[in-house]
Amino acid sequence: MGRVIIKIKDRYFIWSSVVDAPITYGTDLEGLKEWVKFEHGEQGLRDLTERLERVDTFGTSSEYGYPIEDLIRGNRAGENETTITLDEIYERYTEETE
Repeated sequence: MGRVIIKIKDRYFIWSSVVDAPITYGTDLEGLKEWVKFEHGEQGLRDLTERLERVDTFGTSSEYGYPIEDLIRGNRAGENETTITLDEIYERYTEETE
């Protein structure tokens, strides 16, 4: 699967199935667009609309329709690669902006 976009609460994260954890900090939509443009260029931005539709439906941009709960099952996003909840992922990978 590689990398997909996930959304927890009000933040988007890039999730890696290789490390079973986010590889970016949570960001707003504008930050996500900047990351996508940097990583994938204009084509990535063109594809983003379709990916975000899946995020709105499933919580993840996976083309396989995996709901976010299935995607994070057995994650290694916690300390020492422990499995943590969606709320804990949000807390751990969202930087303070104030």
